[in-house]
Amino acid sequence: MYFSVRMRASLKGEHISGQERIVEQKELEKILIELYRRPKEEWDFINIKIEKLSSPPEVIDKALPVKSYSFPDVNSSWSFVINLLKTYHGIRKSLTAQLLDKLVGGLHPKGGNLRGAVIIDPSTGKILNKNPEKGIRTILFDWKRRENIQEVLLKKGYTERTVDALALATKNIYCGIEIELCISDDPSYITGYIASKKLGYIRITPLKKDKTPFGGRVYFISESMYPKIIKCLREKAVLIENISNLE
Repeated sequence: MYFSVRMRASLKGEHISGQERIVEQKELEKILIELYRRPKEEWDFINIKIEKLSSPPEVIDKALPVKSYSFPDVNSSWSFVINLLKTYHGIRKSLTAQLLDKLVGGLHPKGGNLRGAVIIDPSTGKILNKNPEKGIRTILFDWKRRENIQEVLLKKGYTERTVDALALATKNIYCGIEIELCISDDPSYITGYIASKKLGYIRITPLKKDKTPFGGRVYFISESMYPKIIKCLREKAVLIENISNLE
C-alpha cells in the first residue's frame, strides 16, 4: 500500500518550502515528521496532505542523465540556453529569450511568482494554461530508494534541491513534456536547468542575478498533447529506480 504525501509551507502567503513523497504505509509516520521539520525558514502556514494511492506507482528505471555548465555571467548562460534549444529542439531564439525575461521578472500575470508552470506550445508560442493565474503543478513522484540516491548525489557535490528537481524533471519528460526550463525563485539560488529527452537534465549557473526573488517553470508541449500530458502530470504516480550518468 502506497501513499502520496505532499507538504507546502508559506509565510504571509509566500511559498517557502515544499516536497513530494511517495511512501509505503510503514514509512508514513517517519516521513510526516521529516516533512514537518523540512522548512528551514520561519513559516506561518504549513499543509501536509496524505492520499492513499489506488494502485502501486509505476517504476521508471533511470532518471535523466545529468550535466552541469558554469558561465561567467547571466548573459553567457542565457546565450547557451537560447542556442541549445534552437539547435536541439528548433525553438525560436526570440521565444526563449522572452521566456527567460519573464522567468526572472515574475510569471504571474499580476506580478510575482506563479506556483506552478506555464505551458507553452513551442511551435506557436501560445500559452496553453486554462487559467493563466494558476500554473500547472507536477505531483506524485519520488525515488524508490530516496536515501540511497540522495547519498550518491550529495557525495558528487549536488544538493538536496537537485534530488527533488531531478525526480520532478524525470517525471515531466516521462509524461511527454518536450522541454522543461526552470529557474529557482529562491533569491540566493542562481542555478537553473533545462530538461528534455534529447538533452537530459542540464544544470546551468548562473541563470539569474543573485538576490533576484523571481523564477518559475516553463513546460513546452504541443497543443494537441495538452490533455493527455496534464492528466499524466496530475494523476500518474511514479517512482524512479536509479540515477543515470552524472557529470
